[in-house]
Amino acid sequence: MTRFGWYTFLFIALLVASQFWLLWRTRNQRGRAAPRLDDVLAPRHLDQPRLILYFWRPGCHVCGPTSMVINPLLDKRNDIVKINALEERELVRRLGVIGTPTLVVISEGRIERMLTGSRNEQQIRDLVGAWDTDDDDRDQGVPM
Repeated sequence: MTRFGWYTFLFIALLVASQFWLLWRTRNQRGRAAPRLDDVLAPRHLDQPRLILYFWRPGCHVCGPTSMVINPLLDKRNDIVKINALEERELVRRLGVIGTPTLVVISEGRIERMLTGSRNEQQIRDLVGAWDTDDDDRDQGVPM
């Protein structure tokens, strides 16, 4: 194999390894105690039994499709919070968020789930609607 071949192989191996590290890191957060949030979130959010924190940042092209699904839900639900990762760097650090977009589900004071990276609309709706019984747009005839 030529030197170029080895460099190509090394680059691909590092790329694959970084993806596995990302997956391991986000899965490793499950079940951990959620950090203190009362210094960042409004009381109406803190009173929710489950919270979805959506981390995004301006200029993130991958965040666009996720924002298109999340934004309409922000006015209807108090259990979803959109957080600019550049403005809330301390919260990003406390939660262990390593990229945008990231959805963090907190239930009963523990991190239930953390999803980093692009997700399709159905995956987001399934995550958001996993416990939603009264606001589900699919039951109201709103197109997805």
